[in-house]
Amino acid sequence: MLHRFSMLIEDGLAARFSGWQSSGGAWHDFVQGLEAAGYSPALLALGIVAMCLMAIAATALLAGAIIGRSRARPLLSAVAWFAAALLVVLASWILLLSVVSDPVLRQVLLNCVVISAAGTVICVPLATGRRSIFRSWRRDLAVAIGIASGGLAILACLRIWNAADPLRDLFATFGVSLPFTVLVSAAYLRHRRPVAKALSFGSRPGSFRRKLAAIWPWIAVAIVIFAFVFIQLDLTIGRPTRGGLLLISLLLALAGPHLDVAIERRGWQAARSQGGELTGALWRTFRIVAASLIFAVLAILWLLPILDVAGIPRGAVLLKAAEILMLVLVIAFCWNWVAIMAARIRPHAPGDQHVTTAVIGTRLTTVGPLLVGLTKAALLTLGSLTVLVMLGINVWPLVTGLSIFGLAIGLGSQTLVKDVVAGLFFLVDDAFRHGEYIETSGAKGTVERISLRSVSLRHPRGPVATIPFGQIGKILNFSREWVVEKMMFRVALDTDVEAVRKLFKKIGQEIAEDPELNADLIEPFKSQGIAALEEGTLVIRGKYKARAGRQFQIRKAILSKVRTTLAENDIKLVPKPLHVPQMDS
Repeated sequence: MLHRFSMLIEDGLAARFSGWQSSGGAWHDFVQGLEAAGYSPALLALGIVAMCLMAIAATALLAGAIIGRSRARPLLSAVAWFAAALLVVLASWILLLSVVSDPVLRQVLLNCVVISAAGTVICVPLATGRRSIFRSWRRDLAVAIGIASGGLAILACLRIWNAADPLRDLFATFGVSLPFTVLVSAAYLRHRRPVAKALSFGSRPGSFRRKLAAIWPWIAVAIVIFAFVFIQLDLTIGRPTRGGLLLISLLLALAGPHLDVAIERRGWQAARSQGGELTGALWRTFRIVAASLIFAVLAILWLLPILDVAGIPRGAVLLKAAEILMLVLVIAFCWNWVAIMAARIRPHAPGDQHVTTAVIGTRLTTVGPLLVGLTKAALLTLGSLTVLVMLGINVWPLVTGLSIFGLAIGLGSQTLVKDVVAGLFFLVDDAFRHGEYIETSGAKGTVERISLRSVSLRHPRGPVATIPFGQIGKILNFSREWVVEKMMFRVALDTDVEAVRKLFKKIGQEIAEDPELNADLIEPFKSQGIAALEEGTLVIRGKYKARAGRQFQIRKAILSKVRTTLAENDIKLVPKPLHVPQMDS
């Protein structure tokens, strides 16, 4: 079989080379045939070129007028370009019907208009892109597609006028396929870094998407070269080439990742805007729509013929696929909307995201992630079961098996059930929230993560303790509403206590007037008089009331002012007496 295939390739290449060598005579015969039919080749070529240029200019001007007046966004701009091309084709068709009486010439000119308008829709937006770092890459692609469009227009003219097969083969190979392959490959290889950077938008370093984006230019080059080889192989062995289908598949495969990234950027911008949750979810769902349409077109082009050979009706397959796609889109929209809302309610630290200061969340930000996880799990489970039902699979044995499996886990893991139930009651009672500083019977620290079974506390020194809810016991929450901070100062026994009280009151007023501290101060700093007499010293106590978790900056300011104020008024702070044990002689 391999020998027969190699002989077929060898004979086909010999026949093609022989035909290319005789293409000069074929071209002479083609020109003579045009003259015999009453056409002037020079005037005909000039008219075709003029018609193509008019179609390009009309499409660009009409699309520019539509976009300029409405200031359309990228999606609407694409619609405007296609609408402009369609209007130009319709107007040209009407004009040719009324002016050109020769049906063959009319068909030639109309094909040139269609190809020129389609090429303009692709090339002009590519060449005039806004982002400067991608402009040269887009310009190279526009040049490649423009040359291929011009070659396709000439090839259509040769086909309509029944030019010899070797002549059309020569022009299709060296005038369309080979230049397009070389130019597109060169564009991807020259600008592989900007392309990889664009495709890795939003991905984490080391992720699969970033790795795929890094090698995508090489994959694109491989796809283009494979398409070229496939077309040449078809022409060589004499099979009816599917070049049109392959070209459409090639364009979809190359444009798919870039379209996906563009839609993702729009969804990311919409999700970050104020009140853009619904719009962001719609954009993220549109990513799935675009990907589904690309796969649907590829499936229709390449898989439906296989279904016909297998005897499977197309209508049933397409209807079932459409039903499943609608369900997937509904599930995807709900999933994306839940994800955007989860990102909105997640507490974020202002400024630097690497600061160690905890951000105290609300009750919604504490319970929200658990509800989001349960909602996503429910969406995924219901969606999967519904798809199985649509495919005609009985899901009740699966549901029964999962129920029995869950019951067995519940009965065999009483500790797990205890932890989950205790955690639900803790959250319902609002005992603690994300970012609050709490102390349990076994650990203390800032609440950093809350799961369905446990809570993670980060100690001020750094270690993280994960405690199951069932083992928490009593909770002391140091971050709720307000705290009363009491401070002790030791002075000499003969100190005027009334003077100290007045100085403390003055310090409290100064702290209350400080714009950086007064927002967190509830009751000003004041003296509480003598707290104790200890071995010839007076212990004077002061206190203030502040917002929980914000008392430390106020404490620093008070200590600093007490030290300087007492020193300015000749009141000395004395150290605590030390007890030295006496040795018996």
